[in-house]
Amino acid sequence: MTLTMQDTDIANYLLDIKAVKINVNNPFKWTSGIQSPIYCDCRIVNSYVPVRDAVINMFVELINLEFINRTTLIGGVASGGISYGALVADRLRLPFIYVRDERKKHGLKKHIEGVYEGFGNRVILIEDHISTGGSSMKAINAIKEEKLELVCLLSIMTYNFKEAEDVFNNAGVIHHSLCNLDTILEVAQERKIINSIDADRILAFRENHTEGWQI
Repeated sequence: MTLTMQDTDIANYLLDIKAVKINVNNPFKWTSGIQSPIYCDCRIVNSYVPVRDAVINMFVELINLEFINRTTLIGGVASGGISYGALVADRLRLPFIYVRDERKKHGLKKHIEGVYEGFGNRVILIEDHISTGGSSMKAINAIKEEKLELVCLLSIMTYNFKEAEDVFNNAGVIHHSLCNLDTILEVAQERKIINSIDADRILAFRENHTEGWQI
């Protein structure tokens, strides 16, 4: 049994709505200060109903295919993964929780919002996209501190940075993304958004992204 939608379908959707932007001549500045020829903003998927439906349908189908018998909770990583996690949880009729960026400084001082019971609860965490994997691991460590078991981490898109792969592998984290940078670049070439030279340059940038994009 295979998924009814493919990663190329998601890539086309993300390019259609400009959730993934590519500009080799006027690069984007990341929060880290790095200049990059590609920028991913999967939060705007929520504003496009057909794209949102496609993403949620694919998440649900993947979970039903691979993980449903081991899952008792759906979790969203703040803030980008909250809406998608809640929608997936609703479709699957499962409880939903979300993981804050950091523990609250006041009130109940929660790191995780929602109702859960610790031992025996198995969580699928949902992110909007994965870059270095740092925010995902913070969320994963938070749920482990609460004695929750991680089933897998799901995301809409990943850059496939080596440091993210390494940190997930070292932590024993199963990660699946609906789409990745390689597929985005393949589809972008087919649609004449970029040429093969630029695609190769972007892939080379991925391997050495800390040095920034060289125009």
